[in-house]
Amino acid sequence: MTREIRINIGAEGRMTIEFVGFPGETCFDEAELLAGILKEMGLWAVPITVTPKTAEEIALEVDEAGQEIDEKKRVSHS
Repeated sequence: MTREIRINIGAEGRMTIEFVGFPGETCFDEAELLAGILKEMGLWAVPITVTPKTAEEIALEVDEAGQEIDEKKRVSHS
């Protein structure tokens, strides 16, 4: 499964980050790594809200063989 980090920065500066294809809670490790990289660049991305995907959302992305079907492994940081 392909791993992706999708970042959307709104007009008011609110950032939403979505992690796709990360097994289990490895997306949290990636979020910490990303925050460190952004900090080195002078950007402070402090998580306000973290929204793990439900089992149903994950099931919609992955078929029984573990192949990615579509869309998201959502964890939002604002």
